[in-house]
Amino acid sequence: MRSLGNRLQTVAEMLRTYAPFGCLADIGSDHAYLAVYVMKEGIASLSVSSDINEGPLARGKATAEKYGVSPVFMLSDGFDKLGDFDFDGACICGMGGELIADILHRFGPHPGCRLFLQPMTAQDDLRKFLWENGYEILEERFTRERGKPYGVICAVYTGKNTAYGYADLFLGQFRPDTEDFRAYKAKVHAQSQKRRDGLSATGGDTALEDELLKCSE
Repeated sequence: MRSLGNRLQTVAEMLRTYAPFGCLADIGSDHAYLAVYVMKEGIASLSVSSDINEGPLARGKATAEKYGVSPVFMLSDGFDKLGDFDFDGACICGMGGELIADILHRFGPHPGCRLFLQPMTAQDDLRKFLWENGYEILEERFTRERGKPYGVICAVYTGKNTAYGYADLFLGQFRPDTEDFRAYKAKVHAQSQKRRDGLSATGGDTALEDELLKCSE
């Protein structure tokens, strides 16, 4: 099938690490490329592709028909209408970190379900939500697509909160020595420098940003 692109391919490779899945949710699936891919590759026996709008579901159904697989398609805001399914894996990709955190908050704790999360923005807000609400981040992987760096998080609910520092919110606690992570770190560094400059100009406390700048050098 067509290329997933680097972001979704990184998610797919992470999924393969934890496969097989009996039932995998793909929340906000757009064209359903990932939902179709996991079934074609035997990563999941069934994928449930959900979106809040009819248009993406129609495109997803066309993708599934083209490649000869049969995901379930559901019109749903996050997991809200997916209560009939027993998921052991779920993907939420291509959204802001705050929105992903809100979807997970409404989904509630599901200890047996591994989560594969690819935030486009506000990665710090998502990590904060996970660590403060009983989720363990099992690993993070990094990639670049069209020159922009992205991170992919695998997490699971354990009920135990995780201690973290300010720099961890922005860089994570998995910091591989790779070109992709260095690009991600450079983006974090530039954003932190802007925040520090703003704080310095108004007489604010720059200690946390100084810490992050040092960690992201």
